[in-house]
Amino acid sequence: MDDKDVQEQLAEHSQNINALKDNQFSLVAQVQVLQAALASALLHQPDRQAVLNTFEQYMRVAKESAPGMAARMEALQVGIASLLGKHQA
Repeated sequence: MDDKDVQEQLAEHSQNINALKDNQFSLVAQVQVLQAALASALLHQPDRQAVLNTFEQYMRVAKESAPGMAARMEALQVGIASLLGKHQA
């Protein structure tokens, strides 16, 4: 592989990395908007306990399905549970 090929490959990899970064930032922005919308809806939910119970069931399944992400899910779960009126000790 000559120097020109290496430079072209490097440029292509750099473009791919930048595209991945853009996608990640887009996903983060979408998650932020969805969290805000969810928080707004939950704060006006009359039967928060029923929603909390269902949410905790789904979270158990989600964490069992993706154990590598369970720790990251935990912090988000605590925040949503708090909006539903569950207070952590």
